[in-house]
Amino acid sequence: MLEKSVARHGGKTAIEFFSAGMTYAELGDQVQRAAEGLRLMGVEAGDRVAIVLPNCPQHIVAFYAAMRLGAIVVEHNPLYTAPELRHQFEDHGARVAIVWDKIASRITSMPKDLNIEHIVSVDITAAMPFVMRTALKLPVKKLKQQRAELTEAAPGTVAWRKLISADPIRADHRRPSATDVALLQYTSGTTGTPKGAMLTHRNLESNAVMGQHWLGTTSEEVVYGVLPLFHAFGLTLGMTFAMSLGAKLVLFPTVRADLILKAMKKSMPTVLPAVPPVYQKVLDEAKEQGKDLSGVRVAVSGAMTLPVPLVKTWEDATGGMLIEGYGLTECSPLVSCNPLSDLREAGSIGIPFPSTDIRLVDPETCQDVAMGEEGELWVKGPQVTQATGSARKRRPSCSPRTAGCAPETSSPWTSKASCAWWTASRRSSSPVASTWRPPRWRPPSSSMTQWRTRRWSAFLTTTATSPWWPP
Repeated sequence: MLEKSVARHGGKTAIEFFSAGMTYAELGDQVQRAAEGLRLMGVEAGDRVAIVLPNCPQHIVAFYAAMRLGAIVVEHNPLYTAPELRHQFEDHGARVAIVWDKIASRITSMPKDLNIEHIVSVDITAAMPFVMRTALKLPVKKLKQQRAELTEAAPGTVAWRKLISADPIRADHRRPSATDVALLQYTSGTTGTPKGAMLTHRNLESNAVMGQHWLGTTSEEVVYGVLPLFHAFGLTLGMTFAMSLGAKLVLFPTVRADLILKAMKKSMPTVLPAVPPVYQKVLDEAKEQGKDLSGVRVAVSGAMTLPVPLVKTWEDATGGMLIEGYGLTECSPLVSCNPLSDLREAGSIGIPFPSTDIRLVDPETCQDVAMGEEGELWVKGPQVTQATGSARKRRPSCSPRTAGCAPETSSPWTSKASCAWWTASRRSSSPVASTWRPPRWRPPSSSMTQWRTRRWSAFLTTTATSPWWPP
């Protein structure tokens, strides 16, 4: 995904971090060097590489470097406690971890029987502009406190700068195939026990392409990376959607409305993925500062219900559109979205993405529910994971499991409450079955159905030549 953008847009800015820019050519070079550095550490295709980083340029380099080798990336929340991180490391068995130096001690203190052979520590301030890095070193109490919040010494680790000091990896080094697993993304859902969704390169690329065509984007877009890259929503709309598009990705290590408005002075976003509270905070901060938000062409909301009044307030302030989508980690994660047209229905999760089929099923009978009724969401498409699993044990493949419905191991369907949470019984007494309720699905009007058919036909025509696209 990244190599095409490096070849086509080498001189363009790929990443902006506190106003410091990195071109696609520079990004590609660092990825190749980091890949070689990981190879020299013994990383091979199929190995797990753990990433425990906030949003920063090094995160993107590490992600694509591991994928270049055919290794499997395992994302982690850097704010997790040591016990939470240990549980995941025990499950996936990564031999190499690339971590924020501020929390490196949580990894270095793990038991030796986890067999973590190499821990690479990242100082995120190294990616900041020279003036900012210099200021953080001044003997001023406030600046010293800020520096302490961003970085600290990480004994017993390999410095990131040493990893990327390697020569670029050989061009003929084997690349992964479309069906190889690229990412092990943990999700806990209603069970409270994290499980890894195994997503292939095809899963990730197909979902990124779906989003690009749905939003009608070009390489001139400016995408804001406000959402954490370790989360499925932020990962797709940031690392795969923006990078494969050749767009500029503006990264934020933390969600702060004042930082977002400050970044707008240099690079106004045309695509702003976020969650409703972030949009509200940006509106409030902009009103307080007297900032004009005009120019945000499209905002994509997910992860929680989008209040209808917020849609109007945001669109009046920006002149763009705020649409709501729906997804789940096991689907890479995008499943459906409202269209960028007057046919959208605020308060609904929209219609299925291209090449994506959705059914609403009665979990007791496995039959489709009547129009307008609630049911369990079943999804089929190129973005759907084939299984949830770990490095130590491959778990059962995804298939709907409902009372009176026998599992089909080859079924391409996944359901929110069955495949995703395969450990739960599908009887009505199950905690999952009895407490989980899908988002209300509003059946599209006939005019929206016609729009969808026209849009899908045009989309499939433009992507028919893609070797990874399903027939």
